[in-house]
Amino acid sequence: MIHLDLERFNRIIEASPVKPRLKRELRFVTSTSHMTDSDWLQTEMIAVKDRSGNNGVLIVELDSGMYVLPFSVKSLSVSATTGRAQPVICDLCVTWQSGSRAGSITFIGAKKSSSNVAYLCCADLACSQHVRTRTDASKISRAQLREDLDNEQRVSRFKTRLEDMMKYLQAIPVNKSILDV
Repeated sequence: MIHLDLERFNRIIEASPVKPRLKRELRFVTSTSHMTDSDWLQTEMIAVKDRSGNNGVLIVELDSGMYVLPFSVKSLSVSATTGRAQPVICDLCVTWQSGSRAGSITFIGAKKSSSNVAYLCCADLACSQHVRTRTDASKISRAQLREDLDNEQRVSRFKTRLEDMMKYLQAIPVNKSILDV
């Protein structure tokens, strides 16, 4: 992904079809300032959330372009019999997540038909880190799923899943001229 700073982020958001209320409430986290150029190159998606942490935009950069998708994320409901949320396998990065770390992401107004499309996901939306085995959750996932793919294969599968999702959602890439500084 290109290096995102606050100025570039603001330009991307202003040029995106995001509702004005959400644009005002987004909080670009300055914690991304510690990321090196190498870290940015190894990031396919970043979630920028509002104050509540439940809504935001998912910025996805692939070979086909950069996409900005408004979303709502929520924790999964707790089972009445066990008192726990069920673990899930993220539809995006195929990482096994325990119930407390699992969620559901809904893309608002997807597919040009004003309908919403939902996927099971990692609640932290750090899928780019999970596929590279940089998180504890990814290490636990590999043991739970008994997955023997190396990081390159996991990254390739992740990018393919993101491309398929962009096609399914009929997402339109951001104009490249906006990305230039």
